[in-house]
Amino acid sequence: MSVAKIMLSLPPALLEEVDAAARAEQRSRSELLRDAVRLYLRQRQAQARPGDNPVVQRAVAMQNSLALRDSIAWDGVAEIRRWRTEH
Repeated sequence: MSVAKIMLSLPPALLEEVDAAARAEQRSRSELLRDAVRLYLRQRQAQARPGDNPVVQRAVAMQNSLALRDSIAWDGVAEIRRWRTEH
């Protein structure tokens, strides 16, 4: 697995907490921080609302414009009658 190294600045007290947790779980500081970032990203993604996605926003706008265009001139009863006579 390829990894990228980064520099991270933490206040001393937070670093002590990270190191204590890593020791308690018998794993490296890097492993603990990788898991912490993964957990954060999963939680962030779970909290994201679909409506915030630009693709979803465009789709909703398109559906709204189609609904407005079609609802003005469309008569469902007439369409059913037309279909019945044709079939």
